[in-house]
Amino acid sequence: MAATGLFLLAVVAFLHYAQAILLPVVLALLFYFLFKPVVLALNAIKIPRALGAVLVIAVVLGAVFSALSSLQEPATRFLEQAPDGFRRMVEKAGELTRWLEQFNDKPTVTDPVGDIPKTPTPSLLSRFNLAGTLLSSTTLINTASFLTGFLETIVLLFFLLAAGDRFLETLVGALPGQSDKDEAVAIVNDVQRNISRYLLTVTVINSCVGIIVAIAMLWLGMPNPVLWGVVAGVFNFMPYFGPLTVFTVLVMAGLLSFPPGVGQALPSGFYLCLHAVESNLITPAILGRRLTLNPLIIFLALMFWTWLWGISGALLSVPLLMVFKILCNHTRPLAPVGEFLSG
Repeated sequence: MAATGLFLLAVVAFLHYAQAILLPVVLALLFYFLFKPVVLALNAIKIPRALGAVLVIAVVLGAVFSALSSLQEPATRFLEQAPDGFRRMVEKAGELTRWLEQFNDKPTVTDPVGDIPKTPTPSLLSRFNLAGTLLSSTTLINTASFLTGFLETIVLLFFLLAAGDRFLETLVGALPGQSDKDEAVAIVNDVQRNISRYLLTVTVINSCVGIIVAIAMLWLGMPNPVLWGVVAGVFNFMPYFGPLTVFTVLVMAGLLSFPPGVGQALPSGFYLCLHAVESNLITPAILGRRLTLNPLIIFLALMFWTWLWGISGALLSVPLLMVFKILCNHTRPLAPVGEFLSG
């Protein structure tokens, strides 16, 4: 048990310190599972896999860069207005606190000298400088690391899409026994099939969530409805923390966009109802039990991978947990663990 514990600690330390190498590989593998059916469909109409891989990557990158360029201005405008939104939320909380204090029996202590005017202390939000933050040395270093990892992921994704099957066949062929080769082939095929289905299904569901949120924000009169649709769709890939972030941002956006009243709560209230229906009814019904995971295990995995790899780990927590579940299902000693992960 001591040796097993030391081994697990060593694995965690390796995952942490090898993040710069492992993260592009994991991302490339997941995108490979997502886009492999598209490349195979292009190959079926006589388009070579290498050319199909280039076309898929080019279309995806073009769509992402176009979306980022079109959403840059409204996102920047919202970030500039964010301190005012936080101030209004603090004021609303203060009003609620004063209302609750009316039911407190403690006497109010009066100042005989009189009210002394206090100089308002500038908050951190009022001193927030977006340009200075973006141009800081730490941010520049992180940006350089992000660009390096991004390029590595794109290159690895191209090689996997162009010749991924040959690489896996070579890897399986290096195993010693025929039973080991058959088991490895079964595991790889099961991982590819289930992860591809999961990623495609979740992408479609989150895209529909984004479209519905954008239409609802347009109907409610929110400025920049496309921005809120994109934010809702992207953050929905991150369990628990993502929807909570979107809900908080929509609360702030409602305070900034509507006059005081019930209308300020409509954007966040609509998103809360939509997320409840999507997470509790639609997604479990579409994915089925085989691809359903224990909610407690999902939350623990989210905490672990967020601590280990940050935002990237939070986005990858569920796919990595699903890969581990599939491996447990194919390993007889770990089969009970796989059942436990299913909830």
